[in-house]
Amino acid sequence: MEHYGRRKVLQGMAVLAGTAVLGTGVAQAAADPRQRFLKLIPAGDGVIYGLQADGALLWFRHTGWRTGTATWSPGVGRQIGDGFHQFADVLAAQDGRIFCRTGDGRMVSYRYAVTNPATGEGRWLDGAGTQIGSGFQRFPRIFGGWDGVLYCQDADGGLWRYQHTGSGWVNGNGELIGTGFKPYQTLTAGPDGVILGVIQGGWLHWWRYRDETRAWDNGGNPLSIGSGWGEGFHKQVLSDNEGCVYGVAVDSTPTPGNDDTLNWYRLTNARTVAADGVATWYDGGGPKAVGNGFSVEPTGALQGYASTLSVRAGQRIGFPVSTSLTGVTASVVRLNGAQERVWGPSPVSVGLQSLPATYRTSGCGWSERVSLTAPAGSGVYALELASPGGLRRHVPFVVKPVAPSARVAFLMPTNTYNAYNNWGGHNQYTPGEEDRQRKVTFLRPSTATQVEPTGRIDHLLYSDLFLLRWMDSERIAYDCYVDGDLDADGGWLSRYEALVLGSHPEYWTERMRSRVVSYLDSGGHLIYTGGNGLYERMSYADPTTALHRDRTGGRDEYHAVGMSESQITGVELSVDAYMDFYPYRVVSDHPLLAGTGLEVNDQFGAVAYNGCASGWEVDRLPGGSSGAQHIARGLNPAGGADMVLVPKPNGGWVFSASSMSFNGALPYDAAIRQILRNVFANI
Repeated sequence: MEHYGRRKVLQGMAVLAGTAVLGTGVAQAAADPRQRFLKLIPAGDGVIYGLQADGALLWFRHTGWRTGTATWSPGVGRQIGDGFHQFADVLAAQDGRIFCRTGDGRMVSYRYAVTNPATGEGRWLDGAGTQIGSGFQRFPRIFGGWDGVLYCQDADGGLWRYQHTGSGWVNGNGELIGTGFKPYQTLTAGPDGVILGVIQGGWLHWWRYRDETRAWDNGGNPLSIGSGWGEGFHKQVLSDNEGCVYGVAVDSTPTPGNDDTLNWYRLTNARTVAADGVATWYDGGGPKAVGNGFSVEPTGALQGYASTLSVRAGQRIGFPVSTSLTGVTASVVRLNGAQERVWGPSPVSVGLQSLPATYRTSGCGWSERVSLTAPAGSGVYALELASPGGLRRHVPFVVKPVAPSARVAFLMPTNTYNAYNNWGGHNQYTPGEEDRQRKVTFLRPSTATQVEPTGRIDHLLYSDLFLLRWMDSERIAYDCYVDGDLDADGGWLSRYEALVLGSHPEYWTERMRSRVVSYLDSGGHLIYTGGNGLYERMSYADPTTALHRDRTGGRDEYHAVGMSESQITGVELSVDAYMDFYPYRVVSDHPLLAGTGLEVNDQFGAVAYNGCASGWEVDRLPGGSSGAQHIARGLNPAGGADMVLVPKPNGGWVFSASSMSFNGALPYDAAIRQILRNVFANI
């Protein structure tokens, strides 16, 4: 076996000098209190490793883990190691083994033996680390660790089981044990095959996989055991043994604090939920606060954002970056199919940058550590930050043209990306601020603009990249803009024959909306490839800050003020359909179906990145006549997406796919590709 370098390991190091107890159980360390840990790692019987953003590995023990009392031994974290921030994943077993995946897919094992369970004092049995595997980069998500069992989810939602005994792999090639895990925001595992998952929408699901029988309880179907979990409620959810579940709570007070409270829950029948037919929670299942100071930000060791969302070709753009890693480089890649590098790599200055108290509304305020001249070609680009260990982070930005040059323009829905960006725990949907207008900054890292597979369903940038990469492959030239560009100056819009919208263009200023209406009235064409579009009104406090909701905190929906999205797109949001995925069915013999071979009642779009092409959120034809030519309808039981072509004045028209999952079908479905070819050919 190959040894993976050397790691600085602090043998039995005493409690950090100069620390002070912060709340119950946690030592205040020299780290940003608003993003202290990359993750918390459970290891059984209340033992939790805290991986700090600076790479320090701390040992804690929650001695009140059985009943949720806020008692800890020794009461502060004990640093036992360093350098662990370079890993993409860190998991733990109850016997002291720690499994670390590098950014390039190697699996490295360490082992820490505790000699004093009251203090965490101990020694490393394998302080240098031993490489035990490779090729794990194909899994966007890895969780578990109990009994050496690693659950690895692939990009298509398949769940693979690996087990390492300490001396070797039980199944070196892994075993595919399940599918359909992409809708889950969070997956975590305890011993004896118990798995918990938070699905989109906040429901907590339970499974149990029986290794001895190679079978799932309840036929592999998840059982719902709670609500109010995951994004908007927790920064991290982790499961310990005997049904203990911890959640780092998102602060929902009117002026949110550091999101650092650790809540405890316990599922008392964790192994037998299926047999019992019901989940039983200790003391009714309500959270018990057992400590604070546990703020978590998974990207805290390497992260950044752009000083502006769009820049003209040839102009300067800067990138504030915070990193505790050394040897980080920056490159610029164009986010087409090949992700071609157009600048760099260039070294990045190191050092963590702290957050001000007002970072959620006024921005992170970090110093720029990368600056460059924007590439010549209009398009969607990303600054790629890379560490020597293979960690990568991407900071997307748009290069807009010096002057319009293509026939079509793509409008990147940055208002929607920002509304759903829960970096820092909060976005426009976070509970606790219902009585006021919400102010959300663009000057922060983003969870909504992933450019590599995450193993999760997506309705944001990753979904839009399916469309843009298809357009590149079809040699459909396009210029790129962001929402703020249309709000600031709509003069460029009339220079294009068509405006293309992505998967979820939900949030629009009134100025943006009125400019599209005028464009269509003048004979322009709108290609709307998403769902739940042009739905809610927002505004800008300044070019870097979005204002959501009305002054009382209510949702500011256009249809409520007589400006339904159907006036533009011919369709409107179906409030009954959510988070199901079905194919379309042809309802008329329409010219846009030419070359597809489809006839009335035929189905298409049965395979897509999110499941099927009609789903998640969809738009329907309104009750009255909108003059729309009806092409197809999704088979979703509560009402599927209505694909339509809507004639507009002076030869203009709007094509509406009406589904947030439509673009995700482009790599998989020939009929959808041909329909979209026909749409562009019709301009």
